[in-house]
Amino acid sequence: MAELNNIRTVSVPSIGKLPLGAQPGTFTPAGESREHKPGRLPQDGGFLTGNKPAVLELNINIQAGVDLDAINAIKNEDVTIRLTSGQVYMMSQAFRSGDPAGWGDGESKITIMSNTSERIA
Repeated sequence: MAELNNIRTVSVPSIGKLPLGAQPGTFTPAGESREHKPGRLPQDGGFLTGNKPAVLELNINIQAGVDLDAINAIKNEDVTIRLTSGQVYMMSQAFRSGDPAGWGDGESKITIMSNTSERIA
């Protein structure tokens, strides 16, 4: 699935809407991956299928009232992503992955992953 970069809002039930940066980031919905499986002869080859998780990479603004501990503790949440096109996706049982969000220079990067995602509108 293609990476989407027209994110309008992201909301997490335990936190609410996340304060997104000027360049919010990218969302790649969950999907199926295919890898080449060679054969002895070219016509004997094929492919193997697998699952790719949904990945949401965000730039968030660190403002007064932003609870970094709550953002870093995201796990087993149904994260909703609204795109500027009006499409809405949900990542079920999502969790924060990678490095925790920090104070930095007023903006921080976080990655949220889920084994599944679905388009709900």
